[in-house]
Amino acid sequence: MNAARKYDILDTQEVRKDPFSLRSNVKGLTNLNHERNLSNYAEELVSHYAKYDGENYILALSNLPDDEQGELARLYMEYTDRDTSECVHGLIIAIDNSYTCALLALLSDGSRENQENFAEITRRNVITYFSKTLQEILDEACHTYLHNINNENGYYAHCDIEHGDIHWSKF
Repeated sequence: MNAARKYDILDTQEVRKDPFSLRSNVKGLTNLNHERNLSNYAEELVSHYAKYDGENYILALSNLPDDEQGELARLYMEYTDRDTSECVHGLIIAIDNSYTCALLALLSDGSRENQENFAEITRRNVITYFSKTLQEILDEACHTYLHNINNENGYYAHCDIEHGDIHWSKF
């Protein structure tokens, strides 16, 4: 067990001499670039779920599993500084929408069934509210993924100035 010692990045002489005493405060490293996390995750989804139609990769948000849709929405919310002001209501912001009714039911009776119903409605509403934006993110990721694949295979893109069409040529 002693031979398989885990390498501790904070267990070095340089950190021990740290004038700011960061050793006691630093618990781990986290990538805080939410835009990059969102972009990388969208490209990962494209690589797993997108279909190639001979010219482009295509991926519809509705074709993703529910957990992948939820994670994409979560990353988008992180990217937008966790703004949840309207998204929980979905597309219908009315006094008797599904979110408000589920919330009132939960406040009235905190049963497991009401908790699960509230969670599912909130999750569905958030994904529905952001669906157009999430689809745009997936479309951009499909475009980027196509460019990356073609570049790795030695092709380069030439954009027709008149029509905006992209033509691929070998180096």
